[in-house]
Amino acid sequence: MQISTQKKRQFFLGMIFSLLCLGGMFWVIKPAEIAQAIQQTDARYLLGTAVYLFIYLFLRAVRWRYLLGNRIPQAKLFHIQNIGQMLTQLLPFRLGDVARGVLVGQQPGLSVTQGVTTMVVERLLDMLLMVLLLPLALLQIETLPGWLRQAALVSGVATVGLSFFLMVVANKRPFAHKMLTWLGDKLTRLASEKVHRQLDHLLDGLTAFTQWRSALVLLGLSLLTWLPVVLAYNAALQAVHLPASLLNATFIMIAGAFAVAAPSSPGQIGVFHMGVIAAMTALGQPAEAAASLAVLYHAINFLLMVLTGLVGVTYVQMSLPHLARLLGFQFETAPPELSGPIS
Repeated sequence: MQISTQKKRQFFLGMIFSLLCLGGMFWVIKPAEIAQAIQQTDARYLLGTAVYLFIYLFLRAVRWRYLLGNRIPQAKLFHIQNIGQMLTQLLPFRLGDVARGVLVGQQPGLSVTQGVTTMVVERLLDMLLMVLLLPLALLQIETLPGWLRQAALVSGVATVGLSFFLMVVANKRPFAHKMLTWLGDKLTRLASEKVHRQLDHLLDGLTAFTQWRSALVLLGLSLLTWLPVVLAYNAALQAVHLPASLLNATFIMIAGAFAVAAPSSPGQIGVFHMGVIAAMTALGQPAEAAASLAVLYHAINFLLMVLTGLVGVTYVQMSLPHLARLLGFQFETAPPELSGPIS
């Protein structure tokens, strides 16, 4: 496997950023205070957090199967997804996304491009949903500056407009290519045939947006997919004896989701914690309790992803060394790494 200089820089930048976030967290909050807060948690609610996250994984696979045209058994896709999630937690360069695309591409009637394209659409849907929910979540923060409330509201309206635009370009492929050609006249790097092929792949993934019914189904599936995550954060709040509400949990979820979009180490260590702590302190909660929630939630999420991924490897009857060789072969030919909010 050959790793480009750019990816090496991204890896080291992510590691440095994660270390800086961890250092900042422990500079402000003493580890002993975090440990003390963790010792006082209610394990029953932590179990609830794990159960809700497992439901999230299942529903995410349901949505992915719908994007793939229901052409793969649900159980198999569920395990393929979990293998990818596990590798994302353990390996750099978001190789988990590559693994998902490669494994889906080995299924009858599907290709690596289809797998990766639908993952891009997944991330796009997640991002749109987070931006749409943001104004609602910010309503509860009384100390929030007026201009920031206004900006959040404008972003929500803009997201609705973007959603309609996606439906238009999904139905008008020639129009989308004409727009790209026009942009290519302004920006030379957009004028290549490769960019047009990538646009075709994206439009293939947006097929579900060509009809109102399928688009509404996708929106409903996206809301249903992220509801267990809200409930998981709500249970985690109860576990650390903090005020629990669906609005609080939604705001923390959005903060954590956008935080992990930043460069980081595998598993989003540090950046996730700082995102959650920042959100909770904005809600007026003590920093040590916020840190304990971030640590516990991240640990539960990490362990669940790894365990379900190992089960998935057994289910698809593929050894880890074979999977590593497969990834090494596909690494250079796979599309660029995905980015965006994840749980």
